[in-house]
Amino acid sequence: MTANFPIETEVCVVGGGPAGSSIARRLALLGHNVCLIEQATFPRPHIGESLPPSIIQVFELLGVRSLIEAAGFLRSNRARVRWSSTDNSWQSHPGESGFQVDRGRFDQLLLEAAKEVGVRVLQPARVSPPQRQGQYQWLVPVRSSDRHYTIKTRFLVDATGKHSPLSGKKQRYSAATLALYGYWKNTSFHGVESRVEAGANEWFWGAYLPNGTFNAAVFLDKQRYAQIGGDRQKFYEDILAKTTLFPDCLQGKLETPVQICDASSYFTTNPIGLDFIRVGEAALSIDPLSSQGVQVAMMSAFTGSIAVHTILTQPDSTDAAIAFYRDRQRETVVGNQKTAAQFYAEQDIYPATSFWQSRAHKPPIQNLTEWQLNTSLFNLNTRIQLSPAAKLMLAPVIQGNLIEKVKALHHPGLDRPVAYLGNVVIASLLEELVAGQTVLELMQKWSKQQTLPICWQLLQWFWSQHILVPLCP
Repeated sequence: MTANFPIETEVCVVGGGPAGSSIARRLALLGHNVCLIEQATFPRPHIGESLPPSIIQVFELLGVRSLIEAAGFLRSNRARVRWSSTDNSWQSHPGESGFQVDRGRFDQLLLEAAKEVGVRVLQPARVSPPQRQGQYQWLVPVRSSDRHYTIKTRFLVDATGKHSPLSGKKQRYSAATLALYGYWKNTSFHGVESRVEAGANEWFWGAYLPNGTFNAAVFLDKQRYAQIGGDRQKFYEDILAKTTLFPDCLQGKLETPVQICDASSYFTTNPIGLDFIRVGEAALSIDPLSSQGVQVAMMSAFTGSIAVHTILTQPDSTDAAIAFYRDRQRETVVGNQKTAAQFYAEQDIYPATSFWQSRAHKPPIQNLTEWQLNTSLFNLNTRIQLSPAAKLMLAPVIQGNLIEKVKALHHPGLDRPVAYLGNVVIASLLEELVAGQTVLELMQKWSKQQTLPICWQLLQWFWSQHILVPLCP
């Protein structure tokens, strides 16, 4: 009979992808005892190799920017695009370059970074369904090689990905989509830029990897693929042959069997509780057209680490931590839904078939006319007041490495409650406003707290967002 080895830890993270490794590392740096379980041996193959420049900010938040930049991944600040009649084929991105990464190596780097700060890693190891033992206590059965472990933990982190066996109820918020993809050698492509192209009833993405292979993927309706039957590889190659940017793949050699994965967008209806949290694709999945799946996963790990740290160290702020994480997840879903719909609506090379129509439905934007930016002018003698739609109420926000409820500005024209603009506390300024004051009188008050240039910038922002409005006659 195999012995059972007990392990006690404060936090148990199940899943060692970008989200799991990132939240484990962050929590260890915040002083928590963390154990991470990953069932696969790294490096492992994984689609999703194109990372946009915006991910650099997330790398900085997580403290891994220098690690990733030193890894020698391919970088480019432009892409080749054929999406609409106005596309000029090349699209450049000013500023920092994005990354074309080998996901196997990328994931391994992040997991090693977690180990280096004290995270205990069991790998390869398989988890059986965790069981609650009383309040705020989990027992996690684990099997690794010829050993069995029982992990006793206060807090459970589900980072097991899209098809998580641990996750709760999921809700899909996009058309059902599949990705077919393969890795090609000896293609005649030049440059390291990623490629994106619209097809008649599908779209394509491709990019070179650091090892010289080219990954080409086609995204199509799940129902359409179910009706194809026959040879998956033949269908995949036939459809690549009809493209403008990808036929050169066929001059090379397909190094792997054509693979398939679910590329639909969905979210988990219960992403956090008193003793658990779901991060990365265990919590939500966004449309792959944005190339921000890894970025969203790692950002959920960052905000999730602060939520968990708050719950574990400041029990009185547990409700604020839970509300904050739920709100950020909801914002991500709503924002991605709107952005993806706009991208799909911009495709105008081919007729708007059901494939494109089902993805271009734009969610209604409430009060669009009422809350457009205020471009009218004001002068120093304009008498102003706080908009009746604006309220100062408590809202959960990040304060250092914790989440606390502070007074924040709520307004229908804002995506979320706002407590700070830069380092300026909004409530302390707006509470000094007396209805009927002139702009000059308010500026004189504010200048006792902030410099005049900052006061002027704040005033212009409040005016443009309809927070400060003309005094009603």
